Amino acid sequence: MESTAIVIASLALLLADPARATAGASACAVADREPHAARSFLGHACHDDDCAAHKAGFGWADRQGLADAAACAAAEDAAFVEGCTAFVELAVTAEQSGFAWARENEFDDDCLCDGAGPRFAAGCEAFVRGFGR
Repeated sequence: MESTAIVIASLALLLADPARATAGASACAVADREPHAARSFLGHACHDDDCAAHKAGFGWADRQGLADAAACAAAEDAAFVEGCTAFVELAVTAEQSGFAWARENEFDDDCLCDGAGPRFAAGCEAFVRGFGR
């Protein structure tokens, strides 16, 4: 319950200042960052630095409004399926999931928040701007 309140308060701060949502967007083009540890996506080990396939699966499930993980199984990429399944099984909002993902990986760079949809990115960015820096 406490973490939900933190996410909501952080999202409110982010949404109150839309300029913050686009600030530093050009800085995301720099791809010379190395993670300090292996990353995970909501409990699943990532196979690349930014968990791209996991985020793609999560974003797809969010856009489809999935409620049944069986719909995820048709994908051929295991990481995509894990991301899709995470959306269905977590039963939280995309914003809360983005916040949890950023917290799980201790992010301080909002450039890593893209790839799973705008609501997921908003939650991730709320963590980075409120706690990561």
